[in-house]
Amino acid sequence: MTITDKSIHSYLEALSAREPTPGGGSVAALAGALAAGLAAMVANFTRGRKKYAAIAPQIEERLGHLSQTLRTLEDLVQKDIDAYGAVGAGFAMPRATAQERAARSAHIQQASVQATEVLFAIADACVDVSDHALWLAEHGNPNLLADAVMAVLLTEAALQGSVATIKSSLGFIKDETVVAVMRQRLRAYEPMASVRKEALALGE
Repeated sequence: MTITDKSIHSYLEALSAREPTPGGGSVAALAGALAAGLAAMVANFTRGRKKYAAIAPQIEERLGHLSQTLRTLEDLVQKDIDAYGAVGAGFAMPRATAQERAARSAHIQQASVQATEVLFAIADACVDVSDHALWLAEHGNPNLLADAVMAVLLTEAALQGSVATIKSSLGFIKDETVVAVMRQRLRAYEPMASVRKEALALGE
């Protein structure tokens, strides 16, 4: 059973406990999934209405993307927990001998890279949701404008949280080439800083 199969109460209890997981990455994935759900709701309240017949194909396409991304983000809630659990397990490995220290270090490095890739996956999914949510805020049913705007704001928070966690994780990765590539990848998210303002302006 994954964390998303449990109740919201169980998740919040686990989140607030003195345990490393679930943590920020898991929360970012969950926030992104919630945003995808909100955006999908806006699309569903827009589809099938004569007023929006001209954009019906776009609505269907975006709804399909949102449904798929919601499932992806839901899976990433647990994947982040598993990934950072692996990092934590590495720090708990024995280090009494040179061989143990080498094995411990190799495990931590591999697990840290894999955990950071999960965060990139969360960030990428949030960018996708944000794009659809902003479009729906502009073109969807205006009665659900606040829901579309909230979806954008949730994905922006989730994205920025993912980016902050990635930057923190880079401090544990010793391979400078890997770190340099990841820092370059982070730059792709910089244009998203303006999306929040665009969404809020639509709600005024």
